[in-house]
Amino acid sequence: MASYKLFGLIPRKPELTSEEFHDYYRHPHGTMGRNVTTMRAYVQSHQIHTDKLGSDQNVFEAVAEVWMDNLEDINNFRTERIIKKYILEDEPIFIDMERLEFFIGEEEVVTSGPRQEIGLHPGDELWNPANRPTSVKLLHFIPPDGNPDWASPDDKEIGLELGALRHVRCHPFRDFHGESPSFLGVQELWWPSRTVFHRAVEAKPAVFREFLERAGNSVTLLANAERWI
Repeated sequence: MASYKLFGLIPRKPELTSEEFHDYYRHPHGTMGRNVTTMRAYVQSHQIHTDKLGSDQNVFEAVAEVWMDNLEDINNFRTERIIKKYILEDEPIFIDMERLEFFIGEEEVVTSGPRQEIGLHPGDELWNPANRPTSVKLLHFIPPDGNPDWASPDDKEIGLELGALRHVRCHPFRDFHGESPSFLGVQELWWPSRTVFHRAVEAKPAVFREFLERAGNSVTLLANAERWI
């Protein structure tokens, strides 16, 4: 998988219900979008409500996650033939275009997958998001006015304490963003289900709170991550 990752933070058009938005994003939009030729992987992360996050968790209704090979493909992404022919005119139908945001990151894998240890459930031991159609993840975006030291040396330990099976940090791709990235970075943590996420956070509420608060200002959502490519 390529190391360059585009995030599209997608706000819902106010005229649509949440159900209408998510249905439309999956089809027809996702059906068309999965044919973009320069994508090496494509995940739609659909926001799901949790009482473990605040009222701003639905600022963005979904996040598009796209992996690409190089800077040329990134720079030309919005002019790719499928994008131009189908996607650009389709976006305003369900997206609040004035609040749409993009971020290009380079992935740093903090924890690649489940720890191989005695007592781990066989299902968890065999879990891998790369071969699953859906998974549950926390997306934690740190904007420019957040904590510049958002990536902490103990992030790995915190993720493991919270029972996350995979943990990735994304840092700004400077060749694209220069010195003014749209976000300082992104933390991504995976759990096998919403139930497991809630149980883990309920068991370690102070750890979860510390993880969120240390970033300062942030945009955080829990999502069903649906793998399209």
